[in-house]
Amino acid sequence: MGHNQFLGTSHISDERGIEREKKFSNVKNIYRVVEKAADLGCKGMIIETHPRMLEFLRYYKENETFEIDFYLQIPCLNVYIQKMNEQALSGLILEIIKRGGIKTVSSSLMKNFINYLKKDYISIAVSFLQFELKPFRDVNIKSIFLQNVFTDLLLSLQIYPALEEYLTFVDEEMGIKPGFITLNFELFKKSFEELGIKPPTVMTPVNPGGYDMSPSRSAVEKALKEYKGEIIAMNILGGGAFSLYSSYQYLKSFDNIKRCVVGASSDEHLKELIKLFRQ
Repeated sequence: MGHNQFLGTSHISDERGIEREKKFSNVKNIYRVVEKAADLGCKGMIIETHPRMLEFLRYYKENETFEIDFYLQIPCLNVYIQKMNEQALSGLILEIIKRGGIKTVSSSLMKNFINYLKKDYISIAVSFLQFELKPFRDVNIKSIFLQNVFTDLLLSLQIYPALEEYLTFVDEEMGIKPGFITLNFELFKKSFEELGIKPPTVMTPVNPGGYDMSPSRSAVEKALKEYKGEIIAMNILGGGAFSLYSSYQYLKSFDNIKRCVVGASSDEHLKELIKLFRQ
């Protein structure tokens, strides 16, 4: 189960996005859709460090009428940008620190001051991840995915130590399976092969029109079929540009793709999606 619809995101029209934003501002409506998805056989849900998702998780823990695995996408870039626009960088930093709690803050302030003096920016970034992840430690998180803007930026600039530090932090310190989201799967696969790192779980666009499949659909198709790690297909409908059936038929051509992310905001759409993909 994807999460964009619950945050008021629509790739089809602004009007639909506004309609979803209004509907899902009440977390009870999110809960009802996810509950229905779980009843129909959906095994997992993508979430991110967005205030609405935190509110939804609190409601989920209070009720918990169904079981589902959560896959956390970090960081929440839209919230970062909005907070910086409203309150500048200092406002963003205070917001992240506030989530972490005073104990987390006091234990890391001196360490990060030293890291700043040493210009160890990767360690500072890891500390911010700790603040971001603190509210999610008591939730059933199966995997943590680095957001595609950060993944692709680090890959394009060849800042490989940051990628390796992220893998180590999530795997060893968090004890959670690390993953990445990318819009350039060919570059992702090539880079990790050069680094000699075991292929991690990756979430990437896979659809019949090549939407968001960089550098080209054919290049991504070749890389996907050769990849030895776990692949989760996303953007499978191209924001609504492709039919559900054509997307399903296209995904079937990849033997190593076992899971995909789908967004649904109504019972009818959920039933249609899950009935088809159960095949």
